[in-house]
Amino acid sequence: MVRITFTWVLLAAAGLGLTGCALFGTAEQPVDFWQPALSPDGLTLVYIAKGAKSYDLFALDLETGVEVLVLSLERDIVYPSWSPDGTRIAFMYVQDKDNWDIFTVEVGTGAMFRVTSDPAADVNPTWAGDGRIVFNSNRGGNWGAYVVHADGTGLRRISIARPAKG
Repeated sequence: MVRITFTWVLLAAAGLGLTGCALFGTAEQPVDFWQPALSPDGLTLVYIAKGAKSYDLFALDLETGVEVLVLSLERDIVYPSWSPDGTRIAFMYVQDKDNWDIFTVEVGTGAMFRVTSDPAADVNPTWAGDGRIVFNSNRGGNWGAYVVHADGTGLRRISIARPAKG
């Protein structure tokens, strides 16, 4: 039996900033193809990889092997998720210092849209089958699951308030 211990995996949660490599055991390895997400038609893989200044969003055509840069920003892009129709990708980004929000990008044009804008951390977006985006947030000081339309309207909490463990 082989046991591999992941000591550290691309994590700097204090500021939620990312760094340039991951440690597996004691050897440093560059992070490529981080957080892969397969398109609904199964033909394209999007992922996070080190770009010129930060972690950028790339797409790989699985039939041709051609990689394209989808989006490059000043800070790291993380947690990509495909829309059900395969035209957009939701992701987390820190546009304002230390404030993670949910954004989308149109794959064909690179047009970016800010879905959430709240001082709380809005994280881990996932597209629902109906086109809404489900995400976690610590709005009001408590973590919960929320849902919002891709245009930023219709925000509502969908999880219950869980009692504190003590």
